[in-house]
Amino acid sequence: MILLDTNIILRFLLDDDPILSSKAETIFKKIEQEKNKVFISLLTLSEVIFTLERSYKLPKKEITDKMLAIGQIPNIVIENYKILPGIFTFYIEQNISFIDAYHIALMHKKKIKEIYSFDHDFDKFPQIKRLES
Repeated sequence: MILLDTNIILRFLLDDDPILSSKAETIFKKIEQEKNKVFISLLTLSEVIFTLERSYKLPKKEITDKMLAIGQIPNIVIENYKILPGIFTFYIEQNISFIDAYHIALMHKKKIKEIYSFDHDFDKFPQIKRLES
């Protein structure tokens, strides 16, 4: 298995650098055609999402569509891919950060009902009790 880094994904999605974007496209074609699996960690995914949202000002729906499409490419394995649809639902519908959405989905999966946080976005989820002290 090969780990795929943030910068390759960004250059592929954005097609904003003639040299690096072309190399990234070649890498993605190679991934599709070969039998080696490529792994994308949730940290990489969150960095891609953060960059697309903050630096490139892409709407959350567009980011979500791009990330889910990458997950459909043959030979790509995304860490915890099965919970991504839930994460993206929270991310878009509740207008929260990807990381907070991940934590909500993880809490559901692990049956965790409380979180220590000063972040009031967690108050949008009645099944979760936010603790400040």
